[in-house]
Amino acid sequence: MRRVFFIIFVFVTNIAFAENAKAILDKASAQFKAAGNVKIGFQMTANSQTTTGYINIAENKFFCDLAAVDVWFDGTTMWHYVKANKEVSVTTPTAKNLARMNPYFFLTIYKNGYKCKMGKSTKDYYEVVMTGGNKTSFSSIIVRLNRKNYNPLYTKTVSKKSTVEITVNSFLPHQSFDASSFRFNPKEFPEVEIIDLR
Repeated sequence: MRRVFFIIFVFVTNIAFAENAKAILDKASAQFKAAGNVKIGFQMTANSQTTTGYINIAENKFFCDLAAVDVWFDGTTMWHYVKANKEVSVTTPTAKNLARMNPYFFLTIYKNGYKCKMGKSTKDYYEVVMTGGNKTSFSSIIVRLNRKNYNPLYTKTVSKKSTVEITVNSFLPHQSFDASSFRFNPKEFPEVEIIDLR
């Protein structure tokens, strides 16, 4: 009998933790939408290399400026400019491609095939662990959200080929961006070679 009660307790507790994790992500998603256009400063580590930069986000569009690359995404097309090579690759990106640049990407995918549970939260942040399945882009995603305003502080994505960690350093809401700032302008880079991979 005790074993049965223990199994029921564990089952109910797991459901409660999952619901709590999703509720926290729902609040983070609502807060992000309310912030409008945002500018986020961050540090990113991928394949043992660390860089800093910022990203401007307006709905599903963004411009990301890093030390070695600039990336524009207008909602459909991505331009990836490698500064050292003076080359721009033009692609139609996958969800995984977009996630490598955007600290807030998880707010658009957590309901699509991921199991969510609470991680090792502290007095300063909630930690949510998202576990993917066979059809998801990532095997796991760890997100830490500020307890006061639900802004992301840290994300870690793990896939078969890479692990990417992003630490958010600054968050400026209600920014104003021109629509053209999310598209690569070849007139501003006359010496750049454009490689269309679409």
